Amino acid sequence: MVEPVQDSPRQKSLTKLASARGHAVLALNADIGPDSFVKVASALGKIGDQEALSLILNSDGGSIEDAFRIAKSIRASCNKLEVLVPARAKSAATLIALAADRILFGQFGELGPLDPQVLDLTGSAERRSPLEIVKGLEFLRNYYVETFDVMVRFLLPRARMDVAHTMEHATGALSPIAGALYNSVNYRELGEAVRNLAISQRYAVETMRRWSPLDEEISEVIVETLVWEYPDHGYIIDVDEARDIGLSNVDPMDFELESLCYGVISREESFVCYALPDGYAQTENGNDAAPAPGGDYGSTTGASCD
Repeated sequence: MVEPVQDSPRQKSLTKLASARGHAVLALNADIGPDSFVKVASALGKIGDQEALSLILNSDGGSIEDAFRIAKSIRASCNKLEVLVPARAKSAATLIALAADRILFGQFGELGPLDPQVLDLTGSAERRSPLEIVKGLEFLRNYYVETFDVMVRFLLPRARMDVAHTMEHATGALSPIAGALYNSVNYRELGEAVRNLAISQRYAVETMRRWSPLDEEISEVIVETLVWEYPDHGYIIDVDEARDIGLSNVDPMDFELESLCYGVISREESFVCYALPDGYAQTENGNDAAPAPGGDYGSTTGASCD
């Protein structure tokens, strides 16, 4: 049974957007997790297979595994995917964007690094980036190498020793300092950090290998940058930065498209919505999960929200 519902501003924007794009539009406005994956999969089942699909993506991220599941389910439902990022598609949401044939950015649209946020093994409830540990060890290594080089260059012309003896003296002088620094490293934390970063990297490589139109070699460089190179998890990757790291399939939105996207997204609630270009969409009113407050089960106006 399909129940008609009143048009909301969100539904009207979705319907206009689907008409303007000429194909189905799906909106994911939520953290990435099992619940959002189930809602996306449910919506895709009701939309049916499509030649092309536009995904409005507004999320601060979440589970990398569920991000891959969402990307996989969407790409199984369409031949061409366009991801629209009017505001934020951060962290795990960036992984979904990497599955697109084309990514369109709003004026303030941004992706984010793919370094996962993990629980601190010391027992703190706060999450932290594994890069903190990895980069800390990298700093220790660089400190040792650079200091060793300075000492050798200093001693060699002054001590009148050969290279082997000069290096031996430099090593002896640095060993107590380096030993104390390396002994302070929690190698369990380090191993866990590297493992989590490797998981993100593997999912991102696989996502781009399967669905991105970009060359595989370029894709690997992009993933390497997204996982390992940014100094902060919240770093803003706008359209210009995205191009700089090799994402050549990105463009800015025009004003009308951006306005319609902003008519759909929200920071106050989580939802998945969809619309079809022929002005019709339906959601079966049966055993489906209840929609979020203000959501709708079905519509004869071309939009449905859960």
